[in-house]
Amino acid sequence: MQHDLDVLAGLGLNCIRFFLRWQDFEPEPGHYSEEMFARLGRFLEWCRDRHIYAQPSLFVGWMSGGIFWPHWKANSNLFADERMRERSCLFARRAAQTIAPFHDSLLGVDQGNELCCLPDSHAAPPDAVARWCQEVNSAIRSVYPNALIVSGNEQNQIISDSGWRLGQQPGTDYLSMHGYPVPAWHSVAFDGMTDPLCQSLLPFYTKIARAFAPVMVQEFGTIATFGPEQQRSYLSAVLPACWEAGANGFLWWCLRDIRARTHPYLRCGFEGTLGLVDDDDRVKPGLEYFLEFARSIASQPPPCPGKGAVGIYLPKHCYLRDNPLNPGNDPASTSRRLVMANYALALLGVPTRVVRGDLPPDGSVHTILVPGALLGSDEAEALEPWVRAGGHLIWHGPDQVNWGRQYIQLLGAVPVDYRAARPIGVRAFGAEWRFSSYQRNARVQVAARSAQVLAADHGGVPVLLTNRVGDGIVAYALPVVEDAMAEVSDQPNQRDRWSAWYRGMLSLVGMWR
Repeated sequence: MQHDLDVLAGLGLNCIRFFLRWQDFEPEPGHYSEEMFARLGRFLEWCRDRHIYAQPSLFVGWMSGGIFWPHWKANSNLFADERMRERSCLFARRAAQTIAPFHDSLLGVDQGNELCCLPDSHAAPPDAVARWCQEVNSAIRSVYPNALIVSGNEQNQIISDSGWRLGQQPGTDYLSMHGYPVPAWHSVAFDGMTDPLCQSLLPFYTKIARAFAPVMVQEFGTIATFGPEQQRSYLSAVLPACWEAGANGFLWWCLRDIRARTHPYLRCGFEGTLGLVDDDDRVKPGLEYFLEFARSIASQPPPCPGKGAVGIYLPKHCYLRDNPLNPGNDPASTSRRLVMANYALALLGVPTRVVRGDLPPDGSVHTILVPGALLGSDEAEALEPWVRAGGHLIWHGPDQVNWGRQYIQLLGAVPVDYRAARPIGVRAFGAEWRFSSYQRNARVQVAARSAQVLAADHGGVPVLLTNRVGDGIVAYALPVVEDAMAEVSDQPNQRDRWSAWYRGMLSLVGMWR
């Protein structure tokens, strides 16, 4: 361990995150291993001696495709079971007693690793997850009042409804984001780590999280560590973009390869090959850019939103479970649409920022894009005065179920029929486009009042409209444009042609000439 800390310091890196295995520290309920806590203290001393900031993670939970719990947990739900919540708090408090004296050399306390991936998180009511989060944090602070606390979660905070929700992790001081270039782990397909779409994901997840709190890229890597060309392409694109998105730290997973022939590496063997350094303590070919980037951070100017950034709208209600106010958004489809819109705008060189629907519209943002989100009538009502004052709103896929008074006022059209959700073709912006995705699997037909119809399908049914509202303008398309783009997201030539659609929409609101 001390050798590895020396290697870490020799590389010019200054932080290490490590896990406590609960079953080793509390082999039986209420019976703690003083030997293990003494080892924890010694390890923290070794880190301090080398000027390495330590970040202990209290509950392993999920790691490398495996689940780690004390045997006495059995089938109890960590978050919903009263006994397990109590034992969690007592263990967190006991661990914090050992950790607190090292405050000067800590990078905060991590609740646990990727708790959002646990079956327990998805099975427990979201309120139970939030309560566990709050109570564990309170237990830590009962003996370590000035602790900085994070919960080590990943993109499932955005792409699924695990109960670990952005803005609803009470008692945490900052957020974490993990992310890796594996298509199956995301809500959108891409073609490898050299694909620019892949390279846009972790920075955009970071940008979304940063709209709620400070955020650390607490885990990242290339997964495959044997392709120098692919690795350097990925890292040199992703790391600066994460910095610009607001990341305040970067931890590579992990220091070296793992050779243990035990759970979970007997069935997830590739998880043992993710190390930064080889057996001779040299950085693996293709991963050197991480060190170059780390050395450059101190001289980097603070990131700030780009001038003329388009606000990508995050709906007020993204999470569906136990949320009767949600008009129908689910994290998987919402995140996929957000990702595709962000990528399309990046192809045009247009900077983006995240606009939260649960907050009043930001007057410093002049253009907002709603990429297929279902907006409640209260959200439409909140956007109307912003548009009237001169705002430019682009909206793909307005919700026909919510097309009441507020929608009519904002969009300048009324629904007259609901048609079959079959594929249609439309000519717009000098090209032919095909759509097959509509909100709630029904295609609304509208009649314009104050709106102007700019394009219709080949049967004459309106598809693309604009509406002047005071000093502002709304440009909207009735199909869910981002779904059409996502259908070919792993085919760069077909996918990237959709940037011309976004250029056209920007031109309708005066952003592109």
